[in-house]
Amino acid sequence: MQRPGRPLGVTLAIFASVMLFTVFPLMIVVMVLLVARHFSEIDFGGIEVYASGGDFLGVSPVGLVVQSVVAILFLVIAIFAWRGRPAYMRYVMLAAVILLTLFSLVLTLVQSATNQSFAQGTSSLDSLLSSVSCGQFALSFLVSFYVAWYLNRGPARAFYRGYYLPDPANTTEPGA
Repeated sequence: MQRPGRPLGVTLAIFASVMLFTVFPLMIVVMVLLVARHFSEIDFGGIEVYASGGDFLGVSPVGLVVQSVVAILFLVIAIFAWRGRPAYMRYVMLAAVILLTLFSLVLTLVQSATNQSFAQGTSSLDSLLSSVSCGQFALSFLVSFYVAWYLNRGPARAFYRGYYLPDPANTTEPGA
């Protein structure tokens, strides 16, 4: 009996989720670290900088580490899901995608719930960033919906199971 091949839908589901939950977060981490490195290397011509140590990036180093660890952990899950072994990786991949989408929802809701006071100042960039975060959540919702839908289809289940189920039309029942 031959082992079922990896369906194209599984490949697309894994690729889309890796792009969304690994590549994009790691690109953000690298960008923030490059900007921090650039500002740390600025020479002020021998002038002592008294206002150093401020948080101009808006991202804590702990947040960057957590984002990197989650992205790399998801990449490891995706590699095992790509291989199809062990068989329960279908469930692990599905759970990871759903949990990361729920986490994205919580972050989007928290960000939109924080009221920016006019005394602190607002700009048109604030509304743009709010729209981008809603778009990012919509994209992660669509990807998680596709992953959940396709990983529960017959070809994907057969791929992770490692064999096809027998055709019910060809089986004979006792007493028939």
